[in-house]
Parts: sequence; structure tokens; C-alpha cells
Amino acid sequence: MSKGFRTCRAWLSATGIALILLSTSALSAQSELMLSYELTHDMLPTPDNFSVTVYADGLALVHYPEYMKQSGDYTVELSPSEVQQIRLMLEHPLIQGFNPGEAKAKKRDIDAQSNELFEISDDSWSNFEVHTSGAKKSIRWANVPVDAKRYPEIGVFRKLAEIEAELLQLNQHPTATAVVD
Repeated sequence: MSKGFRTCRAWLSATGIALILLSTSALSAQSELMLSYELTHDMLPTPDNFSVTVYADGLALVHYPEYMKQSGDYTVELSPSEVQQIRLMLEHPLIQGFNPGEAKAKKRDIDAQSNELFEISDDSWSNFEVHTSGAKKSIRWANVPVDAKRYPEIGVFRKLAEIEAELLQLNQHPTATAVVD
């Protein structure tokens, strides 16, 4: 045995972690990817970002970075009805028909009619990769929750914020299990 695995207990612990990670990756490899999501922040120069990957079989892999409460990695087993709920959100016409140019134009039109000055200095970027019916759609938008509140008449922002809010709370799911290093 190598120097790092001198005791039987250390070897068994490492073997157990490896088996958990292998079984998790084997399960996810067998299932269809539904959603890959990452939240990045301009003000944080770290590659450690909040991320979620959801598979059609209900497995969700969640990573909370060090700066967030309950940081770490989690696996979540979603029920078939929860998977269906996520699928319906992702297949919503507002999400599938999202056009960033149109959304920017609508924001500009609304802002032009307002006398309010508003600016965000450090953006938070929501990066969605949606997989539905064999198609892939990528959505990258800055400050989704802010735009959802500021522009309620632009429905796609509400839908994106709804999806994001669900993903951010996955560690509260009854089946959430922390992956131990």
C-alpha cells in the first residue's frame, strides 16, 4: 500500500468514497441530461461557482461554493413528479423561445419610458443549458432575479428566476445528501 493508505480504516474510507462517486457517475452517465446550470459573479475571481446538473432519471448533482451557506457537493434524488415539474418549466414556450436580442430591446423600451436611473456594477450571470426533446438551448443572462422584479411584464425573466430559485434550494430537498470528501 502507498504511504497515504497505511491503515485499513483509511483504505476502506477512500474505497467507500470512490464507490459512491463511481456509482453516482455511472447513474448519471446512463440517464439523459435535462439541465446544466451555473451561477457566476463578476466580483468573485474564483472558478468555484454554484452549479447544478439535473438528469431525466431524477438525479441532481449540486455544488455550493465556499462562500455560500452549506457549501459542498450534494446529490439529490428527485421524484418523477418533481422531474416532470422541472421538465415543464424547461419546455415552457417563454424558455424555448427566449431571444436575448428581443429581451434587451424590451428592457430598453421600458427603461426609455422610465425616469429612473438604475445600474448594477457587478453582474451575476445565470448560465442555463437546457436539454429537451433532443434539442439543446443555451441561455446566459445577467441578474435574472433583478430583471424579474424590475420588468415583470417580460415573462421570460420570471420563468428563469423561478427555475433559478428552485435550483438554489436543492440542498433543502428531503433526499439531499452531502458528498463527503
